[in-house]
Amino acid sequence: MPKNTHRMTRDELNVADWKYPDEGALEGIDKKRYFSRKHAINLYLDGASAEQIKDKAGIGGAQTYRLLKERCLAVHSDGEVWGWRALVPWERIRPYRRKHQVCIDKYGKGGAGALTTLFLTHPELRHRFDKRVLSAGRVTSLSHLKRGRINHWNWLLEELRTLGYEAKHAWPFNTHNRGYVSICQYIKRLLDQNPVEAALVVGGPDAKKKLMTGDGTKRPITHLFERVEMDGHKLDGIFSVLIPQPSGGYLQKIVHRLWVVVIIEVMSRNVIGYHLSMREEVSKVDVLRAIKMALTRYKRPIISFSDEGYRQNANLPSGVSEDFVGICWDQTSVDGALAETCKHVKEVLRDVVGSELIDPSSGYSARRSKDDRPFIETYFRRLSTYGFQKLSNTTGAEPKKKRGRDPKAVALTSQFQYEYAHELLAVLIANYNAQPHNSLGGRSPLEYLQFRAMYPERPFRYADQTTVSDLLSFRKLCTVHGGYKVGRRPFINFAHGRYTSDTLGQRHDLVGKKIWVVAHIEDDVRLVRASTENGQSLGLLHVAPPWNKLPHSIEVRNAVASYVSSGKIRASAGHDAVELFIQFCEDQKNKKLPVHPAYMEARRILTEVAESITGRSMLELAKERQSAQSLARNDLSGESSSPLERHAAGEKKRPLPAPRKAANH
Repeated sequence: MPKNTHRMTRDELNVADWKYPDEGALEGIDKKRYFSRKHAINLYLDGASAEQIKDKAGIGGAQTYRLLKERCLAVHSDGEVWGWRALVPWERIRPYRRKHQVCIDKYGKGGAGALTTLFLTHPELRHRFDKRVLSAGRVTSLSHLKRGRINHWNWLLEELRTLGYEAKHAWPFNTHNRGYVSICQYIKRLLDQNPVEAALVVGGPDAKKKLMTGDGTKRPITHLFERVEMDGHKLDGIFSVLIPQPSGGYLQKIVHRLWVVVIIEVMSRNVIGYHLSMREEVSKVDVLRAIKMALTRYKRPIISFSDEGYRQNANLPSGVSEDFVGICWDQTSVDGALAETCKHVKEVLRDVVGSELIDPSSGYSARRSKDDRPFIETYFRRLSTYGFQKLSNTTGAEPKKKRGRDPKAVALTSQFQYEYAHELLAVLIANYNAQPHNSLGGRSPLEYLQFRAMYPERPFRYADQTTVSDLLSFRKLCTVHGGYKVGRRPFINFAHGRYTSDTLGQRHDLVGKKIWVVAHIEDDVRLVRASTENGQSLGLLHVAPPWNKLPHSIEVRNAVASYVSSGKIRASAGHDAVELFIQFCEDQKNKKLPVHPAYMEARRILTEVAESITGRSMLELAKERQSAQSLARNDLSGESSSPLERHAAGEKKRPLPAPRKAANH
């Protein structure tokens, strides 16, 4: 211990703030040496003499002073002193620096610290080398990307040759591998010390954004319906659509793109709404329809490909209980790609749902970064892996996943239509909500939602269904025609139909002006809601013949209108165009081909209307009628022993058409 020196005190050294290592992780001789050093430092700071320190701790006074000055008081990379951490045996405090000239022996040894010495001799070379290693290339111009370790090693060797190291046979040219291992270790340490630049070099811009993205602790979700994630996903499959031909048959048309827009509630992991689209890209209409499904009552579709497709209690939340119909949420998280589309619905989310749109421009989320929307990205991966990618018409996530299959040929031969994809998607989503999740304590999303809803942290907010119908339904500005100048009551043309009402018929002042027309009931456009451009209601408008009898959607009307315009259907006075279209499809000669999609859609709407009136399934009623007809035929053939029964069975009755399973939209 040095003599005649001022002995530092605990307060001067701020010993109370020194950081500790994990003392429980030390074992054996290392643990014994650590506590001996720590005891010696404490004795020194308490004023003990060198003899006392040697006697009690087994360490001399000079060594104790060196441990304190050179190790404990050294500055750590975190900006604080090493403190007690420096007393761990074999812990390197400072990087190794060579004191003697590099001299490689005949066995290749003796080069420790050679690279460090070289860079200390040529600091400018080290600066250029570090810059080269941490450079990811230019973003807006042509440059070399992802240089490997061999590339950096060769560059450094060329620079050293220019400095004459090879001519002097100096390190690294006097070693067997020419310093390759040392240079690679230096590159690794450099990347470890600069993680942000390293992420950009190794993984690209996405890896850098991912590294800089938080872990979510600063934006926690504590309540139900506090945040939802919404995104679009392209289904990995090829499907077909049947188009009627003038000859009476059908032409199959390949559909290469099917998009599904999904909304998932973050806290409970429930899918609360979705929409299947055949467009080239996701549009604002698709987003609005997905939002509308999330805010309205969901009726689980009846599927035609199986009697046992749904799991027990499989559904969407709004289809389980009226308590979950129209629940609003606070935040809607989307990625950058969908954010461009969501700009058009941002105001709708604010006015109808009371939700803030979170996109890359508003903060932490990043364009196409899957880590900012982990739940919906995980769901899409699950939907592909356990859903459409299991079918033979799948294109797979990558072209090589086809494995010799021809998805286009499969779609044509199997006639896997768009309607079947819609049914399969409905089953997959409903079953997902009813499947237990490990992250939800073994409960399914629906069970967890019902459990949390019994003890809500705050009351739910509900959307006004009139507002939902007005702002989330298809709407169009239409010009008012007619008027007293031409001797006709005012009317408008909308979706191939002529609409008017008693209220509109008296508003001659609106002729030549535009009014808003809203198809507030998607499956029944016989009635539409109208209002002026400044929002004054004009009430309901009724469609004129031949569209005024059977309920139908805009898609069905467009298909029927194409038949009428081509002359295949003549909608004369007193007849309904939709009814004529259904009859036309049922009278086709080639019964083996599946029916037209618009026919399936029309039958679905009629079936749902009939079921809502009778309160019974049309499939059950059709089976009962078939059984009754079969019994009547048996009676007519002589199997009935009662003349009265034979007489009753012999009465002519108009048979019902064979039951058809409706497509689901």
